[in-house]
Amino acid sequence: MDKNLVNDLIEFGFSDYEARVFLVLSTKGPLTASDISKNTEIPYSKVYEILNKLESKSILEISLNGKYKKYKVLDASHIVKKIIKKKKENVNTLEKKAGEVLKKIKKRTTKQQPLGSIWICQGKKNFLEKVSIMLKNARNYAYGMTKEFSRIPDLDQQIINTAKRGIDVRLLSITNGLKKLNSARAEWYSSHNVKIKMMPLKIQPRICLVDDKEICLRVDNEHDSEFIWSNNPALINLVKSYYEFLWKRAEPFRK
Repeated sequence: MDKNLVNDLIEFGFSDYEARVFLVLSTKGPLTASDISKNTEIPYSKVYEILNKLESKSILEISLNGKYKKYKVLDASHIVKKIIKKKKENVNTLEKKAGEVLKKIKKRTTKQQPLGSIWICQGKKNFLEKVSIMLKNARNYAYGMTKEFSRIPDLDQQIINTAKRGIDVRLLSITNGLKKLNSARAEWYSSHNVKIKMMPLKIQPRICLVDDKEICLRVDNEHDSEFIWSNNPALINLVKSYYEFLWKRAEPFRK
C-alpha cells in the first residue's frame, strides 16, 4: 500500500480507510470484502462499513454474480473530477456567504482597539498576512524594512491596490547584496510603484509602519519568528524616526 498516495487521497476528503479501499479497488478491483481487507490491512469487521460509505457517495459498483459480492470503483478519473467539482461548488457557496457574514459581524462589533495596545504573535506567514491587512487600511503611507522581499498572494494584491490608491509605499532592504530570487522580487515591488532603498545592516527586525497609526515588528529566532503589533503612539514615533533616519542614508535600488 502506497502511503504517500493514500495521504494524497485523504486531501480529497477521504478518511484513511476510505482512501485505502478506493486505492486498492482502483488498482486491483473488482475484489471481495475479504480481498479488500487483506490488501488494505483494514479489519474485516470494518470493511463493510467503509464500503457502505463509499457506496453512499456513488463511488462503487457492486457485482451480485457468484457466491460473494465483488466491488470496484466506477472510474477513478471521473470520481476525482467529481470531488473537485463538488469542492469548488462548496467554495463558491462559502464565498457568497462570506460577505454577508462579515457584514453581520461588523454590524455587531462595538469594541475598538484600545490606544497603546501591544499584541504578540508568531510565524513568518502570519506576519505577512498582518502586513497585508495593515496595507489594506493604509491611507497615506506604508513603510517597510525587509531582507528577502517576501511575497504571498494577499500581500501582492494589497501592494497592487495601494499603488492604485496613490499610497506612498517604501521598502528598505537591509541585506548586503541581493540573491537572484530576492532581486526578482524587489523588481516586482519596484514595478508596482514601491520606492526601494538599500542599506546593509547586520541584525534588524522586519518592520511595517502605516499612517502613524499602527506598527508591526518581526524578530526571527532559531526556530521561528515572533512579531508584535501595536498602535502605541510612543513606539510608533520612535520607529518612524529611526526608519526615516535610515532612509535618508540608504542608497536607491538599481535594477
